[in-house]
Amino acid sequence: MAATSVISPNETPLVLLARDCYGALQLSAHLELVQIEAVNSLLKKASSVEDGIPATFQRFSKKEYECMNHDVYDVVLVRGKVRAVVVQARWFWKNLRKSRSSLKKSYYLVSIMRKKVSVIELENATCAKRAKNTSKLGQLAGHYLGTGTVRCVTPGPSVCRAYKVLAKTVDGRLVSVHDGSEYQLDTWRCEPALPDHGGGFYFYWNEELAVQATQRGATFHRSVTDGKSLVLCEAEIGGKTVTYSTGKIAASRLRVVRELHAISLSVSTRI
Repeated sequence: MAATSVISPNETPLVLLARDCYGALQLSAHLELVQIEAVNSLLKKASSVEDGIPATFQRFSKKEYECMNHDVYDVVLVRGKVRAVVVQARWFWKNLRKSRSSLKKSYYLVSIMRKKVSVIELENATCAKRAKNTSKLGQLAGHYLGTGTVRCVTPGPSVCRAYKVLAKTVDGRLVSVHDGSEYQLDTWRCEPALPDHGGGFYFYWNEELAVQATQRGATFHRSVTDGKSLVLCEAEIGGKTVTYSTGKIAASRLRVVRELHAISLSVSTRI
């Protein structure tokens, strides 16, 4: 069973935007599907204009591998519409026959106004560091647009909002669906998050995905949920995370902050 610990008052965590271990935004934690599609569309347009951002690609040969990827670090929304993106263009090369590789990163502010796309190259040294100190979408872009300031410091203890499905006992306690261990509100639980389901506390960034994955049996097998009352809870997570292809993530630190609602499991969705 995972050890439970409480963070001292002097280590009150700051609620920041959900990011992966490299600093890129977990888009599904903050944007709707249509907004994520708009971000991808804007980046595609920005890679096709003159003096735009590098286009993504992958190249394989017997001797080497090369690719260019886009990692989003901030998104500006105006009345729900995507108006600007801070993106990292990450180039990677590896010699497949020798232990040699190379990595280069560049950052850009991409914006769109009246269907016209503009691209501004940003400094490399501090962009990612500033991103890790933002708690709202648009703050990093605002730093470079002059509407605000984001400090370039190593962030202190931080947490991100997330969603976790738990079982509720007849006496009202929230417990793990798998092992029955109790999750007390506002109390941190800690366990190293390891690959291949080797440890950590599972959660989802997106509320709808958490419910749907549970209902279709992707989160828990029917034999595990039979006879249990399942509820969706809002949680805060921190520390290292491990992401799985199903959209489920494991975190090394998690605490439940409130119960949201029950999750109904019909017979058809549990087979």
